[in-house]
Amino acid sequence: MNFDTTTYYQLLEVPVDCSQDDIKRSYRVLALKYHPDRNSDPAAAEIFKEIVEAYEVLSDPERRQLYDQYGAEGLKFFENGAFGSDAAYVAKMMGSLKLVAFIGFLILLIAVLFPIFIVIKTKGAVDWSWAKVFSPAWIVMSLVVAFSVILAVLSKKLTFCIWAAYNIFIMTFMGLLVSKLDETTHTASHMLWSEVFIPIYALIVLSIVQKYEIFSSEHYEKRFSSPEHIDTCTNFGLGHPGFILRKLLRDLVASWFFVFLMIKLDHVVEWNWWINSIPVFFYIIFYLVLIALDNSSKMNNLPMDEDERASNQSLTSFLYCIFIFFMIPVILFISLLAAHISADSFAIANVFIPIFIVLGLLTCAYCIFACCALASPKVPGMDDFPGSPTQNIASIINNRMLRPQKFLEAQHSPTSSTSIGVENV
Repeated sequence: MNFDTTTYYQLLEVPVDCSQDDIKRSYRVLALKYHPDRNSDPAAAEIFKEIVEAYEVLSDPERRQLYDQYGAEGLKFFENGAFGSDAAYVAKMMGSLKLVAFIGFLILLIAVLFPIFIVIKTKGAVDWSWAKVFSPAWIVMSLVVAFSVILAVLSKKLTFCIWAAYNIFIMTFMGLLVSKLDETTHTASHMLWSEVFIPIYALIVLSIVQKYEIFSSEHYEKRFSSPEHIDTCTNFGLGHPGFILRKLLRDLVASWFFVFLMIKLDHVVEWNWWINSIPVFFYIIFYLVLIALDNSSKMNNLPMDEDERASNQSLTSFLYCIFIFFMIPVILFISLLAAHISADSFAIANVFIPIFIVLGLLTCAYCIFACCALASPKVPGMDDFPGSPTQNIASIINNRMLRPQKFLEAQHSPTSSTSIGVENV
């Protein structure tokens, strides 16, 4: 996959291997030339905006390295995702996107095995221990833990250290869960479920501690004005307490769910399993409302032009689609699981049907995307990032299908064989 990694250099009229001083000198000259107050050309304002954007990226060594590797769209992808300003460290670790795509596909295939192993173990088709059943999860989590720990060590950033701690807690929980299910030791067999979930408590507490800034009145007051404190989520019209509630809502619902689960597993209560699913259903339904409220808060409090508003609306619609796509199978899975545990009226394999459908669709989508990426035409200077408006699947397929026809036409043309070869290349 090719990325346009030269446009910003062309805007600043500097070579790709230029120094930071060259970038600064060129920026000063071009900024004076195209500044709207000095240039009456209607297009000057747009050019000036692009020059400023290019300078902001290339003047930052880390962002420049990220741009050189993945282009402008790749830079936006990383920085707008979960890693934010730490995107450069992630990009360094990931290396080639082809390698990442290959590893991701292998992880997806391994993940598919996990629900299959659970089904055949629960049905009694095999006499494996639960440690063997969890082997696909062990492989995936081992890779994730290794990646996060290496990233934390290399970056020395608190964000990645916390991420590594999350993964270690999850790995520890898996170990305790398997020990409890297999009853490998006397201690494990007499362990309460509330003790098995200790790593989950720690994970939730760490997640809350990580958000310590939300308790600061300065952070709340400057969340729409200061780049250091930018946070546009809703406060439910309740001021600072409402803002804190919004930021901690996921942790609170997770605590609610796991408390209900533990007291049910330890037979503290004997209510129906459907009651345990209430926190999940509540959060899924309420999160749809949160997306709209967060978007409204952002639109009403941040200055945006028409293009930015349209882009924000498109992003919100996309988030709705993705959330609904994943949550419908989750709702079906939890409903089927609760019904199965409560009444045992159908096979466990039926419970996992929604999960198998989602994993199957993801696998198909992965294969289609990979084929389209490999089949995309390599035209110099063309932005080949997914979502580029200059090409679509139909044009890609059409371009590839016309190649034999173009070759045959070239064979009968009066041009020399050398020029034909150059043209087809």
